[in-house]
Amino acid sequence: MHTDDLPSYDPAVGFGRMPAGARQSLILDVVEMDGFVSVSQIASNLNVSEMTIRRDLVVLEERGLLARTHGGAVSAATSPREVFDLEEPAFKRRRHRNAREKTAIAHAAASLIGPSETIGLDVGTSTLTLAEAIVERADLRVFTNSLRAAMVLSASKSPVYVLGGEVRNPEQSVVGSRAVGELANYNLDRVFIGVSGLIEAGFFDYSVEDSEVKRAFIARADQIVILCDSSKFDHRSLARVCDIAGADVLVTDAPPPNHLARALEAAEVQVIVAGAVAERIAG
Repeated sequence: MHTDDLPSYDPAVGFGRMPAGARQSLILDVVEMDGFVSVSQIASNLNVSEMTIRRDLVVLEERGLLARTHGGAVSAATSPREVFDLEEPAFKRRRHRNAREKTAIAHAAASLIGPSETIGLDVGTSTLTLAEAIVERADLRVFTNSLRAAMVLSASKSPVYVLGGEVRNPEQSVVGSRAVGELANYNLDRVFIGVSGLIEAGFFDYSVEDSEVKRAFIARADQIVILCDSSKFDHRSLARVCDIAGADVLVTDAPPPNHLARALEAAEVQVIVAGAVAERIAG
């Protein structure tokens, strides 16, 4: 049962008087079908407060029937070390989160870019920080679907090309079939992809629409570089961008935990730890 399939609210009946057991049973039905449940969506559908739903989730988690996450809950069958991030945090909040680590990652990623390369810049806070790190370059050609990155790079002497399509707010990303189709016409030396999470099954992002463009970027590049700070290890979200083997390089700020390090090594993904890069440069 999907949340959209829940019975509509009838003022004459009032879901607010639904017994807690029945409400919790509906929650479990949604989790069983979708793998997750959103607090805000099911609260709206049942016309109860989000606090009521959160209390239900606490009860169900204590009974071992599901696992609470940010913004909702997932099936208890999910690996206990994995966190399912249901809701995409606001861009400004993500921009300030782990800002120092993202700056280190951006400078390490920028050092990978050779002379006169044609590169792709995906949307996200890490790739925006990378745009700031390469704004002084005058020898690049940059393709991006991030309006924010394009505005930063408009101060550069390197030409910047923005994909056409629909603008998704508040991310200010360009998405849709036009953007995906346009990328099929280009060959990129290197593409830089931002993600919301990394688990052994691959790299993830919050948005289905943004992920479609990420995959189109990946399909057109000679080298795929993933930018992922360590707070995203063992986090997954709605859309899988690609499996681990879909990346060539992972740039992060700390060594991945052993289980992820083994998966990355098996997939022959080069891991660059930004702090280690800075130490080598300083030395």
